Amino acid sequence: MISANAEDRTAKAVRSGDKLLPSLGILLVTGGLLLLGWFTYIWFKPVPAPYHYQLVAEGDSRKFSKMDLEGWPELKLSQYKVQADGVTKPIAEFMVARQEGGAPVLIYWKNSTNEILYNFDRKPSELSALAAVIKRHAPKDALILSWWDTSRQLKLLTGNDTLFTSHLNEPLMIPVPWLEQSEAIQAYENQFWESKASQKERAQFKRFSEALTAPAEEGVKQLRELVGSDRETYVIVHVTDLYKVGLMHPDKIGVAFQNFPMTGNMHGMINQMKVQLKENDFNTYTLQSVADEEIRVFFLSDEKSSQTLLARMLPFVDKKAPTELEVAQLIYQQGGYWVYKLP
Repeated sequence: MISANAEDRTAKAVRSGDKLLPSLGILLVTGGLLLLGWFTYIWFKPVPAPYHYQLVAEGDSRKFSKMDLEGWPELKLSQYKVQADGVTKPIAEFMVARQEGGAPVLIYWKNSTNEILYNFDRKPSELSALAAVIKRHAPKDALILSWWDTSRQLKLLTGNDTLFTSHLNEPLMIPVPWLEQSEAIQAYENQFWESKASQKERAQFKRFSEALTAPAEEGVKQLRELVGSDRETYVIVHVTDLYKVGLMHPDKIGVAFQNFPMTGNMHGMINQMKVQLKENDFNTYTLQSVADEEIRVFFLSDEKSSQTLLARMLPFVDKKAPTELEVAQLIYQQGGYWVYKLP
């Protein structure tokens, strides 16, 4: 026999269950939505670059005398180190220069790893010597046509117009393990260098790089078309442009490089390069002096690569010298830089 009180308790329990079930449903739906939101956040969360730039010091050319920029006392110089995630020591260091209120311009890069890392080392003295000569001898209304990083350096140091003025960050040279983070790296670089490159400028740079991979005569014609007028123009190439062009147009020019220590034994070093040529079936090579104790060798893979405009503008073993280039006049050479007047 069930008492009336028992029936009331049963009825209350049923009514309580009626309220509990919808609440559980709402709770489960809410939990599901929260979980979905979390996965969405994880999925679309911007992946940070695997490194960051850390400011070390600031000053002028007197403080950073190794940059050989005594002739530009108005420039503000900043020294940075590159810190990679999970690595204690800096993987690179670099220096930027800027005028008052201007965007930073990379003027020195020193890689401390064996990986390809963003840029190639160059001697600061070569850049300052080149800029001083252009400043003294080139007409102020002359146009400078060169790789975007060289263009920005020369615009800063000479005041001459350059076709490329933005930090274009092409090609992106990073270690293979970082390739999946390319988008984050591009975003970080654009922010740091205050890049505001237009599509027009990027398209023009693509045409410039393509012209360098064309046969010499055709390449010079394409460069003049790119300028779009008969304006006095100087084309400046650097030996490190070889590898960058090779990355952008691997179907048109094959390039490899290797660093060698400077031992003082030139015969031994030349033999090493001949071994590399033979073992890899390379066509020819050229040299870049990186530092007093180090030299970099750029190899071309085949004869077709050695006939491109860029290769013809640089000195290669067993090939015609740049002075013999008939389609453009060699004006000046400083270290790895070669300056031509565009006809």
